[in-house]
Amino acid sequence: MKKAGIIGGSGFIESDIISMLLYKNYDVKVSTEDISRKENYQHLMELDHAEQLHICEVNSKIAADLKQFTKDCDVIIYIKPSDLPM
Repeated sequence: MKKAGIIGGSGFIESDIISMLLYKNYDVKVSTEDISRKENYQHLMELDHAEQLHICEVNSKIAADLKQFTKDCDVIIYIKPSDLPM
């Protein structure tokens, strides 16, 4: 099974991307900065095929954390945080 890593993926558009990857039979890992804030990702657990979904706490500002998170991924998608200027 292919693996996808989604960095910063808990918003509306990201949910559609995650849903499509799950439908295509990917194992999907989604990063979160604070795993205790379930309200940021709980809606993802209701998607079809959510048994293939894994929420991982990752500090996206630490290169070693990102490297560990993405090391076994066939696809990596980075969603730019909305609080950063374009």
